[in-house]
Amino acid sequence: MVSDNISKQVIKYWKIFALLLFCTVLTVLAVYVDFDVEGSIAGGIFVGLTIAVFKGYLVAYNFMHLNDEKPMIYWIILVTLVFFLILLFIPVMWESTLVGKY
Repeated sequence: MVSDNISKQVIKYWKIFALLLFCTVLTVLAVYVDFDVEGSIAGGIFVGLTIAVFKGYLVAYNFMHLNDEKPMIYWIILVTLVFFLILLFIPVMWESTLVGKY
């Protein structure tokens, strides 16, 4: 019984490892693809960050055991993320109002 449970966990961790390895290969290959968004590198940055966020979620969900947490922890993480994004957005808006003055 216990051996069955352990082997299922080992298989699960190998699948996660393979998925993380695949995402790492995708990240490296994304460097060589031209995501032309009006002549900037914004498309490449978006793709790289999207893959990185997915990998971070995968690690947090499985290895930090967020899959066993109560729904309240997800609300706490979401509220923290929203406040973090607001704090990042404030200086951007401040600088954008100064651009027109020069």
